[in-house]
Amino acid sequence: MASSVGNVADSTEPTKRMLSFQGLAELAHREYQAGDFEAAERHCMQLWRQEPDNTGVLLLLSSIHFQCRRLDRSAHFSTLAIKQNPLLAEAYSNLGNVYKERGQLQEAIEHYRHALRLKPDFIDGYINLAAALVAAGDMEGAVQAYVSALQYNPVSKILMVIFPSQKPRNIV
Repeated sequence: MASSVGNVADSTEPTKRMLSFQGLAELAHREYQAGDFEAAERHCMQLWRQEPDNTGVLLLLSSIHFQCRRLDRSAHFSTLAIKQNPLLAEAYSNLGNVYKERGQLQEAIEHYRHALRLKPDFIDGYINLAAALVAAGDMEGAVQAYVSALQYNPVSKILMVIFPSQKPRNIV
């Protein structure tokens, strides 16, 4: 009987860890959305120590560091996410944001375009590409990027056109 109870406790331990990880991940995401980047980073680092290959955590760390203007750290975590999953469009877009912020527009544009080749319906990728093209003086290319975004999601993009923003959108 004692061993049976022990087995039940042992079998629930991974479930408790998963719930703990998931709960902490949700908390970190809420903190990020609320602009509490210090707390979000602290919780993400705990998550990263538990699962260093988790691309969701890597993307969130990249976004946190981008928002805090720690561009080298943001690029580092985007690169780790790409190494973990070379098909992760969001990581290429986040890395593109770093390049755009550094004024390396050609590299930014290349990363956004790569993200869109991987995920053609990636709305934020089109928005980020359009902003980089505007900054590079390619208005025709920017319009085409916005038109492509509109094809995938017309309602939210109409709001984007009415309330334009050149601020890069990091993907979490």
